[in-house]
Amino acid sequence: MKTGRLHGWLQVTFRWGALLTLCTAPTQWTLITNPRLGLADLLLAATAGVWGLDILLTRGWRRLWAARPHWTHLLFTLCAATAVCTAVDRGEALKELVQIFEYFIVGAMVFAAFLRERDDTALVGARLVSHPPLFPTLGVVTAVVLALALVQYFSPAGHRSIACFAEPKTLDIIVNVLGGRESPLLVGGTFGNRNVLGGFMTLALPLAAAGALGAVRGIVARIGCALLLLAGLTVILSGAAYWAVIIAVVALAATRGVKVFIPVALVLVLWQACVLPNLPRENDLCHFESVALYDDAGQPTRRYPEWQAAASMILTHPWLGVGPGNYQRQVGPFYGQVPNATGPAEPDIQNLYLVLGATCGLPALLAFGALLTTAIGSAQKAGRAGVAAALAAFSLACVWHPLLVRGLGLPLVFVLALARHPQQEKAPDGPIPL
Repeated sequence: MKTGRLHGWLQVTFRWGALLTLCTAPTQWTLITNPRLGLADLLLAATAGVWGLDILLTRGWRRLWAARPHWTHLLFTLCAATAVCTAVDRGEALKELVQIFEYFIVGAMVFAAFLRERDDTALVGARLVSHPPLFPTLGVVTAVVLALALVQYFSPAGHRSIACFAEPKTLDIIVNVLGGRESPLLVGGTFGNRNVLGGFMTLALPLAAAGALGAVRGIVARIGCALLLLAGLTVILSGAAYWAVIIAVVALAATRGVKVFIPVALVLVLWQACVLPNLPRENDLCHFESVALYDDAGQPTRRYPEWQAAASMILTHPWLGVGPGNYQRQVGPFYGQVPNATGPAEPDIQNLYLVLGATCGLPALLAFGALLTTAIGSAQKAGRAGVAAALAAFSLACVWHPLLVRGLGLPLVFVLALARHPQQEKAPDGPIPL
């Protein structure tokens, strides 16, 4: 096979591999249990290998340099790697480090290269093959996640579908201890619970809102974005994620001027006051209870005492923490005199920033903060308000949930790549969402 033809095949394979990685990423379903690997993890590794082979074949070192990770990605990964030496359980720490490397180094390079090269065409035989459509495909993937979440929301037997995505131990706690088969915790879409679904919605819905407000071409596409937004606001039962999305949508509307802001704000007020209380699960109460300081019995909920324990961990181990992946193993002794509810807790209720500081140290926490803030700044500078709003909403929801988990890591890194993508580059299926 001639070099040019092989290069064409490798380009096409890389493009489809990157797109399929994104399509299969939003789920916590595990293909391999030990170590825990999903289909997206394997696709990302294969796609990175194809891209590396193509660079070696064509000696395209400039492509490699152009897709280099941002310095904040490198700094955060380095800080996390340094913290491994303090871990009691080195195996868990190394697993966590591998996941961080996969997300913020390999994933960042693959998605940056994908966005830069997606305007090209590859010659296969005598045919010109265009790059696969990106944003329409991701819209369909989001619609599939929402469709499954709607089934779980409205159907009495909807909990059965989440059994394919939630860990058996987590599902058993939710069904048999925390709320039964009608529990709002079971509305998780393709994820294990409502909190991780809410995290995904913080990344997807601000982009849909930007499209509905005019960032995409065509009335049909805008209506589709609006329907995605309304469906997402219906199935989010995590108060932190819901209000993060609402704030992001309001901010997006405000950037469009008073003629857009006033009707959008009015619709959201009517939605909150008239629609949510009349939905089958009384979403407004679910949102409040999910972030409440005290439960119905007047006892402190599990979340906020744990925040104080995590803060104590940071004060005790400020430089390197207790090691990645060692949070649950080490947090118990730091509760001290803080009231602590006993028994199983809802999954994913920790503060991501406190978890990072406690496990990897303050340098890693500051590096992660710089990673998010510089990306938001880049998106704003490029005029991509939707991307900036998505990252801001995700950052806000991370105060109540540790959203740097499987199923969300790769979508987050893709949005980070969107934020830093050169402004002058356009996609064949339209401009990057604003």
